[in-house]
Amino acid sequence: MKIYILKIKPLTGFGSLIKGDSLFGHICWQIFYDPHIFKIPIQELIKEYDESPFVIVSSAYPEMNGKIYLKRPSMPLHKLFKMKSEDFVEERKNIKKRDYFAFEQPLKPLNEISYEAINFFTKNSQTRCTINRITGTTGEAPFTPYVVDTIYFNCNLVIFAGLRDDIDVEAFVEIIKKIGKYGYGKDATAGYGKFNVIEYEERKLFESISNFNALYTLSPSVPKKEEVKDIYFTPFTRFGRHGSIFAKTKNPFKNPVIFADESAVIFPSKNPTKPYIGQAIRNLSKVCPEAVTQGYSLVLPVEVN
Repeated sequence: MKIYILKIKPLTGFGSLIKGDSLFGHICWQIFYDPHIFKIPIQELIKEYDESPFVIVSSAYPEMNGKIYLKRPSMPLHKLFKMKSEDFVEERKNIKKRDYFAFEQPLKPLNEISYEAINFFTKNSQTRCTINRITGTTGEAPFTPYVVDTIYFNCNLVIFAGLRDDIDVEAFVEIIKKIGKYGYGKDATAGYGKFNVIEYEERKLFESISNFNALYTLSPSVPKKEEVKDIYFTPFTRFGRHGSIFAKTKNPFKNPVIFADESAVIFPSKNPTKPYIGQAIRNLSKVCPEAVTQGYSLVLPVEVN
């Protein structure tokens, strides 16, 4: 598997943050509508996904001042900051705000990294109305006004993507461009979630450090039990729903999935040989039994002291 970094420029507000599992769903729909883009039908790609994932995508991360910023590892703060216990108590509130770090190769041990407080998006609230076509006004539920949050990014974003060796990177970039053209995520049909792909480059991530003892995840994941000796993570529950032609079915909602959110730190049970961890998630849908979601995550080798 080859790893690429794609830089994208947001063009509109977003209804939701870009998460790896959700972006994977957009990619699958693009392959469904253009079955020749990878020269392999989506049905075959999905069938092989348990043993040989054709693509693994990360969540989106900010790029500011020429640096990529990743989320602070989901570990207890005293394991990440070298401070005396009395100073730690006094500075705890300020430390919690320092929730990102600049990605560099090779990475320093996690307790030697400089963590920063950065602001790369703003969130605005917008009131919307549903009109009762009989009265021509709003009214009682379900016609009461409601509030929707909109996310505006103030910088470019980057996405890490792992492609199987038989997947053409140019075709993959074309898929991401189409997603950017039509919109990503919540309220894409209302004009949200649009972006341009600026550039991409291949990057070797797994060889960036030799004396690692843990793995840092770049997207929500569901690690296999046998892969993990120990793990620090923040749980993230995806209450998913189908898109495209299944969005208007009788039951468009998927079964909920509990992920270990991006920035989890995993101590593997054995030396990893692949640049990813996790598994395919199935048994999601009653209207589409073959549906699958990405429970994989690309990983960075890290050293935990």
